[in-house]
Amino acid sequence: MVRTRMAPEDRRLLILRAAADMFQKHGFGAASIDAIAVASGITGPGIYRYFRSKTDLIIALIDMAASQAEDALADRLLENGVSVSAMADVLVDAALREGAVIGLLQASVAEMDDSDRKRLEAVRNGLVSRLGQTLTSARADLDSKDAALNVQAALAIVGQVGRKAFPVADRARLVALIEAVLSA
Repeated sequence: MVRTRMAPEDRRLLILRAAADMFQKHGFGAASIDAIAVASGITGPGIYRYFRSKTDLIIALIDMAASQAEDALADRLLENGVSVSAMADVLVDAALREGAVIGLLQASVAEMDDSDRKRLEAVRNGLVSRLGQTLTSARADLDSKDAALNVQAALAIVGQVGRKAFPVADRARLVALIEAVLSA
């Protein structure tokens, strides 16, 4: 059997997918680097070449999910202009695709030390700020604090969708709910 080398970015993505699955199934605290290694087919020490800790894994997952949602939102807004309904539609797509990861962003991760919690909070605050700016572009009546509150509420729903496996058949209802929260 001939072994082929996997490109570093492909290996990193493989690790992230395994970590996302472990975090979703077992929670952050119960998911171990060794279990993620087994699931990804990479040795535990091999994972440490890409990520220093579980916190690095979770932050990379959240960054990836947020980046994908923000890219999709930017594309949608280029096509249709800035609107609350476009934001709601993109957030629902993100919820159905990556809701569990986004849910991790909302969760209070008791097992993390203070510096890791601060890193996670910085990621979360950055996402809320960027989405809040987009929302204020769609709704000139909102100031940045109110926009941030609406975005935080929408992200809380998005996170719950991933954790509760919201049925895809209810997508239209979920879009309407997120749109109502962003419009409040």
